[in-house]
Amino acid sequence: MCLSGKLFGKLWSLVLWNPSIQKFKTLPFPSIKPESPHMSVLGFGVDLPETNDYKLVRLVYHKNDVFGYNDFPEVEIYSINSGVWRRVVGFEIKHCIVKYMSSHAFAKGFVHWIVYDFVANGGGLQILIKTFSIADEVFGEIMLPDALTGGIAKGLSITLFEESHAVVKYGMGMYGVFCEVWVMKQYGVLESWSRLYRINLVGGLKKVVGFRNNGEVLISIRENVLVSYDPNSGRNTGLGIQGYTWSFYVQNYMESLILLKGNNVIPGGFLGGMGGLWT
Repeated sequence: MCLSGKLFGKLWSLVLWNPSIQKFKTLPFPSIKPESPHMSVLGFGVDLPETNDYKLVRLVYHKNDVFGYNDFPEVEIYSINSGVWRRVVGFEIKHCIVKYMSSHAFAKGFVHWIVYDFVANGGGLQILIKTFSIADEVFGEIMLPDALTGGIAKGLSITLFEESHAVVKYGMGMYGVFCEVWVMKQYGVLESWSRLYRINLVGGLKKVVGFRNNGEVLISIRENVLVSYDPNSGRNTGLGIQGYTWSFYVQNYMESLILLKGNNVIPGGFLGGMGGLWT
């Protein structure tokens, strides 16, 4: 698991944590250190079964005065096997990754983000999924159906539903805020996208975080707690997990022995000590 900390919008610390064995590793400071206004986006995954190498990819967008963060980003990669950051050149990524929902999904060897781009012919905003292969270290694209590209990019987030990718679309309806859950049943096939269900975000429901094996939906609510929502009955059950509404993140979990030589987690002091890791 990759944990990142920020202070005043700037990257503060990066830690890899293995909850299976309660070990963590503090990463060295990234090689790209812009002083001007910028935005950085992270993606984390593993190359299985070829090298068993965990990699962290970082995209740094520099702000311009005209279009915001629309310039090609700088790209760097950290590998656990090598233990160092290295810059990657030769990519012209014309899409800007949506930062608002702070979501990405790793599956099938690829990191996935929601991205947007202003179409060159003036046709409006183009929204799609940008992919990054952990093994080959190349970027790709997956198209979204028209039903998901007609709104604003900030209204979309990506997650996993069982073994498939899911995109959650937020919008405003007659009865208030709602969200639709769309699932890509066949990977990379545009025609395989289908709407799973629609949820009216009433009673304090705020953001879809992920999905459980029993079919229920994990949703953060206004009181900054996580609940399990039954889309059939419309009822939710508190899970006793608290946190800032937009800080919750769900990813499929698989035990491993990675970071055996890492530092031991100190109960009550692991996250609290992240602030001084690069000082």
